[in-house]
Amino acid sequence: MRIPRGLTRAAVAVAAVASAGLVALAYLLLRPGEQPPADAPAPAAPFRREQVRFASAGNQLAGVLTLPATPGPHPAVVFLNGSGPADRTASGLLPPLGRHFARHGFASLSWDRPGVGRSTGDFERQTFPDRAEEALAAVRFLRERGDIRPDAVGLWGFSQGGIVAPLAAARSGAVAFLIEVSGCQTPAWQQDLYRVEAELRAGGSPEADVAEAVAFARLRMELMRRDGPFEELERAQQAVRGRPWFGHVHYCDRERFRSGVLTVGLDPGPCWERVRCPVLAVYGEEDTSSPVARSVAVVRQGLEKGGNRDLTVRVFPRAGHAITVPRTGGRKQARAQSGAAPAFAPGYLDLMSGWLVERFASRRAGG
Repeated sequence: MRIPRGLTRAAVAVAAVASAGLVALAYLLLRPGEQPPADAPAPAAPFRREQVRFASAGNQLAGVLTLPATPGPHPAVVFLNGSGPADRTASGLLPPLGRHFARHGFASLSWDRPGVGRSTGDFERQTFPDRAEEALAAVRFLRERGDIRPDAVGLWGFSQGGIVAPLAAARSGAVAFLIEVSGCQTPAWQQDLYRVEAELRAGGSPEADVAEAVAFARLRMELMRRDGPFEELERAQQAVRGRPWFGHVHYCDRERFRSGVLTVGLDPGPCWERVRCPVLAVYGEEDTSSPVARSVAVVRQGLEKGGNRDLTVRVFPRAGHAITVPRTGGRKQARAQSGAAPAFAPGYLDLMSGWLVERFASRRAGG
């Protein structure tokens, strides 16, 4: 590298590192005894955040748009979080992803689910098609912005969001790419049976407890599938609440039961036949929420049947549902906790950004 007259190699190194956002490392490059000037300007952050709102199905959805510090227009990632009362952070999983993508030139959007945080509505009343339409509303919102490339807005779906993403992509050619993370691609009612059994086995529960818990989970799913009376489920729940395995099946109140009735009947398999965009499917080898091998097979078969050959699959060893790895070993999965940085599997973030950069970073809008 040619060094402009009057600059030391150390000063050039400091400037280069600071521009990448790694300020702390810059001080290590100074010669012994050197200090940065007291009046030196603070290094610019590699990203900026903007509070945003958009509408879907009569709801006002509040979220955050993370943008690269570089001039736009930028490709963009729409984050689809999992089930339950998920906010724009998805229990801390999404902010590190947003920052990572921004450093590689990609904007990202996440929001509070309806009725959560600052969003209006009620997520418990949403069907999977409702969530898919919400995802497409987010895509349209980004495509209308001058700082976003309308040809390069795609979906990133985690867990239940990994079921919503292909459903949305199958409905619209406006989805430029799809990153599917840990989505169960078998019929929705089967996921809970898998989850209960896998969690108990991972924790070393006795076989009798596993069998009893799975039988209860099957009863619950059957009641939801035929829209049976909640009172029947409540009687069954009260009879087993003292069992050591009950914490894994969780108590289901009336509201959650009604929500389950709306969602457990979905089979995501057929929608993959209509997905035309590039797909990256990511799973953790030790996922106790989604059956990895079966889910990958559904994705492969659906895309092949529809003539889409642009599929990349990666299964990370030792990683769990959130593609995190245990901090202290053992078979139990590490879970992202509020206030703590997720222990993502090595290579996970770089896999996604590299896959995106290869397809979109060098292309011009409309090119």
